[in-house]
Amino acid sequence: MDSYLVCYDISNPKRLRKVARTCEDFGYRKQFSVFLVRVSPTDFVRLRSRLYDIINLDEDQVLFIPLTESALQRTEAIGRPTDAYNKHDVVIIL
Repeated sequence: MDSYLVCYDISNPKRLRKVARTCEDFGYRKQFSVFLVRVSPTDFVRLRSRLYDIINLDEDQVLFIPLTESALQRTEAIGRPTDAYNKHDVVIIL
């Protein structure tokens, strides 16, 4: 499984909700517009494809930031607590 931060800036509220729901299908919300996803290469393609079909390419942006195992283990937060990274977390997609 590969890990990514998926971050987005969506200008339309309807598209924003669709993007958030799609990301929830693949990962865990870390902040309002930031998700941690752990997916197989096939599921990564599915995620990108679904988001591509939702967003307006001229107005919106979605970033896929690949994360290494060591980067995940070094994750720090200040302010509100965040869930610790667990390499045994599993995402189930129905």
